[in-house]
Amino acid sequence: MGARVELDGIAVIVHGPSTFRGARVVAHDLRTGIALVLAGLAAEGETVVTPGYPIDRGHAAIAQRFKSLGAEITAESAEG
Repeated sequence: MGARVELDGIAVIVHGPSTFRGARVVAHDLRTGIALVLAGLAAEGETVVTPGYPIDRGHAAIAQRFKSLGAEITAESAEG
């Protein structure tokens, strides 16, 4: 997505500011999923976060809630 991040031992250093670019990303769990959704909302272009079930399991109807705040976001079923 364009962020400048480096691992330094046990610390993670994020260099900014950076302009995020939309990308296909993988949510390994609820926390990373929500972080990727937020990064995607701030990104230029389209971001697709998969799989969506950990996010929906922890935050039901999250797409509708973000839409009510003005976000351009959709949730798709596994079938498409």
